[in-house]
Amino acid sequence: LRVRATDSVTGAHAEVFVDIILEDVNDNSPVFHQKTYVATLSEASIIGTSVVQVKATDADSGQNKAISYHLVSNHGNSSQFFHIDSNSGLIIIAKPLDYEYLNEYSFLVRAVDSGVPTLSSDATVHVIITDLNDNAPVFTQQLYEAKISEYARQGSFVTSIKATDLDSTDREKLEYSILSGNEDMNFLIDSKTGIITVSHLKKEMIKPFYILNVSISDGVFRSSAQVHIAVMSSNLHTPTFTQSQYEVELSENSPLQTLVTELNAVDKDTGIYGQVTYHILNEFAKDSFNINDKGQLFTAEKLDREGPTGKVIPISIMAKDGGGKVGFCVVNIILTDFNDNDPKFRSTEYKVSIPSDVPRGASIVRILASDADEGANADISYTLEAKSESEEENFEINQYSGTLTTKESLVGLEDEVFQIFVKASDGGSPPRESIVPVTIRILPPEVQLPKFSEPFYTLSISEDTSIGTELDFIRAESGESVIYHLIKGNTHESNVDDIFVIDKQNGRLKLEKAL
Repeated sequence: LRVRATDSVTGAHAEVFVDIILEDVNDNSPVFHQKTYVATLSEASIIGTSVVQVKATDADSGQNKAISYHLVSNHGNSSQFFHIDSNSGLIIIAKPLDYEYLNEYSFLVRAVDSGVPTLSSDATVHVIITDLNDNAPVFTQQLYEAKISEYARQGSFVTSIKATDLDSTDREKLEYSILSGNEDMNFLIDSKTGIITVSHLKKEMIKPFYILNVSISDGVFRSSAQVHIAVMSSNLHTPTFTQSQYEVELSENSPLQTLVTELNAVDKDTGIYGQVTYHILNEFAKDSFNINDKGQLFTAEKLDREGPTGKVIPISIMAKDGGGKVGFCVVNIILTDFNDNDPKFRSTEYKVSIPSDVPRGASIVRILASDADEGANADISYTLEAKSESEEENFEINQYSGTLTTKESLVGLEDEVFQIFVKASDGGSPPRESIVPVTIRILPPEVQLPKFSEPFYTLSISEDTSIGTELDFIRAESGESVIYHLIKGNTHESNVDDIFVIDKQNGRLKLEKAL
């Protein structure tokens, strides 16, 4: 800047120059030339191999623009495999790489300036590892065993050998071959699938046993295994059950390892072809039952007639001989009932309001309970569990229907509240029982009770009805405001799972959960 001073009388003046030097403040973070760096390396790369060089610049000056670089581990241990030169930003390999261990690395690089305080920024580095053929293919077994019939025809399946290779690029290149033991060319191997089949068997030249040395190669590495093939006498007969269907009754409370039945499949062949093993075919039955080589069928877990499997459990049984021929039958297990379920009330509690002028014998409410058992175990009878003589004098319940009725006139009992209990007992031995509370409020005759517009409602809806769909409009008439509730119960019929909801104010019934 140039500053002039002038005398106001004479006009004489003088001038001076002023230099203003701006000192830098560290107000700029380093900026990478790229936010993401990607490099590709072979897993054969040695320690010290350059991966990528990152570069950042800082708009400040002096010490504030001096940048150092650092590796930051964002997750895992990827950064441990690499080293960065703090001055140049050159990243090199610090540990041997293995494609089969990890084929892609991702970590952060941080550029930090030398200001006070320091400022920094991050960039992401992705390192992709390419596969190298550094693993030999390996057979899943070192010894394969197979049996074939002496009458096996050309193309008959013998066995399938299988190998794997950790190198992903070599898996499609694997080739199978027979090295030795096949001098008579009795067998062929598919070079791609490893399936061994019969080429030809001349009965007059056939051997009882063959040992094949087989090989797998990926073009560089090779591994071997053995295949033992036993030639069996002819398997002419199939295992046969005396019946195709069996029915067995079994109590649902049978303990584990209860013998259910003993099956017998006959195979007229001799030797190994006449030896029969038994197998359960359907998966759900395998969890509940097991069968031994004698054909004895046992329970494997506790059964429940009222559970998802139901009252009849069909078990598909296969009998298999030593040559692979099979026979089948079905055993239908009919579960007989055991009294293992308590009666369940349709409601967890009953609340009733009745006028005092109802006649003697008037029905108040019907108490309903159900029992998942069967027969006498599901026959329910009802009794009153009264706490006082007044309750016994005024109310009674039908033992069979569960209908609660008045025994005497209720006049004079206005505003009284009776708390009684109803017991539901089944017909089992010993019986099982449940109790539900019933609250009865006696109202003056002039009190108007809410009255539904319909005695009952019947709705039919599709199982794929959308949640939130309005199903019906339940209306009750009353001189006062009405609040609607769905009564909770212990059975599916009484909405125990809260499938439905009702609007307390207007009585709109809606679907709350999927059917």
